[in-house]
Amino acid sequence: MKATKLILLSLVLVALAVSSGFAAEKYVKKVDNFIILVDRSGSMDEKYVGTKDKKIVLAKSILERMNAMIPELGYNGGLSLAAYAKQIQALEPFAAASYGASIDKVPTVIGSNPTPLSEGLKALEPALQGASGRNAIIILSDGQENVGTDSLKTAAAMAEKYNVCFHTISFADTVDGNQKLLDDITALKPCGVGVSAAQLADDAAMKKFVKDVFYDDASDPCALDDDGDGVGNCVDKCPDTIKGLAVDSNGCPIPDVVRLMVNFDFDKYNVKPEYHQVLADFAAYMKKQQSFTVVEIAGHTDSVGSDAYNLKLSDRRAKSVRDYLVKNFGLDEKLFSSKGYGESKPIATNDTEAGRAQNRRIEAELKGVYKKK
Repeated sequence: MKATKLILLSLVLVALAVSSGFAAEKYVKKVDNFIILVDRSGSMDEKYVGTKDKKIVLAKSILERMNAMIPELGYNGGLSLAAYAKQIQALEPFAAASYGASIDKVPTVIGSNPTPLSEGLKALEPALQGASGRNAIIILSDGQENVGTDSLKTAAAMAEKYNVCFHTISFADTVDGNQKLLDDITALKPCGVGVSAAQLADDAAMKKFVKDVFYDDASDPCALDDDGDGVGNCVDKCPDTIKGLAVDSNGCPIPDVVRLMVNFDFDKYNVKPEYHQVLADFAAYMKKQQSFTVVEIAGHTDSVGSDAYNLKLSDRRAKSVRDYLVKNFGLDEKLFSSKGYGESKPIATNDTEAGRAQNRRIEAELKGVYKKK
């Protein structure tokens, strides 16, 4: 009898292991880290139009239902409050049970708190600075703001700097709220998803929101993202992107062309002190890059003097800057080419002193460099 029970127990355990394996294979995560930001401003203490509940109470209820639907795919999850900014859970491996315990700590008693939504966003930066991969911030708010700097500008800077997709759950209504602000934040990147609290009252809508934000179905060919750049294989036109590079909607790295311009006094080719810092910054940037094409330093002159003389002068200017970079910053001479173009490529009129001063220059571009996430 005992042997029979042991066999049955073993079969059950095997079945559970197989089913969990299938579950793990069924979904592909869209993000690596997410932070939910709950607005606790005074307007969130008002009743949500069409219900008997306060907005903050509904927000907490939505979080509890959402938490039960998020598959455990190896995310890091955080939870914070705005108005006033407070971290409830730091970014840590997501598990429904522990995250649910953090949701329990969201207070539903507010009072007359002001609305510094931008300050709540800024308070998330330390967590994002230590996060790698794809980031999502989910904002539960009615969009009201009356304290602090522009929330949209704050969110836009974070989206660019930390590769953040912003998603919003709106409690804006005909009494209190700024739906446009929430829409604008959501639209900062194509990956943003925006819904209303009323829509999420439906379980099917909640399930769709969770899927749109957190995961894809592995049976969908677009759900696979082999290079991890956030663009599915089926539309990725640059399928082997180096990790850590920012990409466009086609999955291709975004060029980060850095330009250098140095001007010279009349009939001179020595580097003036006012350009020493500019050249130091350019050299420092070069040293940080893993790869780039050879930098051509192009020399130019104004139209005063003969063509032959100006061609030689422009060549000296280009070589002067090249030698300065090599000598002062230890850069390999092979990284540069230099060429003089004389007076053949003016960028301003040669009829005035101001225009001629602009034409007495060198120009260089660091190409083959791409923006990072």
